[in-house]
Amino acid sequence: MRYRILYAFVGILLGTGAPLGALLIRHLTGILRPGEEIRAHLFYYAYELVATCLLFATAGFFMGLRADRLRAGRDRFRELAAHDDLTGLPNRRLFGERYTRVVARSHRFREPLSLLLVDVDGLKEVNDRWGHMAGNRVLQNVARLLRERKRAEDLAARWGGDEFVLLLPGADASAAERVAREIVQAAGGAHVEAPSEAVTVTIGVATGIAQSPDHDFFVDADRALYEGKAAGRNRFRIVQTEAEPAGSSRG
Repeated sequence: MRYRILYAFVGILLGTGAPLGALLIRHLTGILRPGEEIRAHLFYYAYELVATCLLFATAGFFMGLRADRLRAGRDRFRELAAHDDLTGLPNRRLFGERYTRVVARSHRFREPLSLLLVDVDGLKEVNDRWGHMAGNRVLQNVARLLRERKRAEDLAARWGGDEFVLLLPGADASAAERVAREIVQAAGGAHVEAPSEAVTVTIGVATGIAQSPDHDFFVDADRALYEGKAAGRNRFRIVQTEAEPAGSSRG
């Protein structure tokens, strides 16, 4: 909409300038005086002015319409390229861009942040027993749980395969624990095809303050996830990277 209006407006300006420019050229070449010419042919010049404005405005409108469509297509392509087809969540590339900025901010301002690495338990068994469509529904369900339990400033993403990631800027250990517990409990209440097929997740949580601008919270989150898997799945484990300032909490 923006470009079609802009181009139509430019068309009106060009349409206005065409007859006025012709009149000015005739005056400069000494053919006539503009005032006398306009008084003698007022209807003609009014008609020409309106006609050229409409013509140029129409041409500008359709050029802007094409520009708007190209822009919408470009934006749509960028959105699709940055999101996972199955779940609609941001993909690994988009998450990585945001993650880098958040970690750098945590280090600079000494703000806590938490990273949740969420692994779907037994997805292969679900696929083998119920088929890949059922497995896809499991992944979509987990993605929905993450979207429902994050704030606007948080970022949930499909990390790949049966793993998701949730970034919580400003969240300390107690806030991350609360979110992880809610996700584990909610996932355990979901079912695939039959009551006996409950969907569970295991979550590794890394929380604290970035010790450098490129601090890797995934190392601790991976370690916590491994501990949770070894302890029997359907649970979460937390690794705190650094003591957090008093009073920090997940708003």
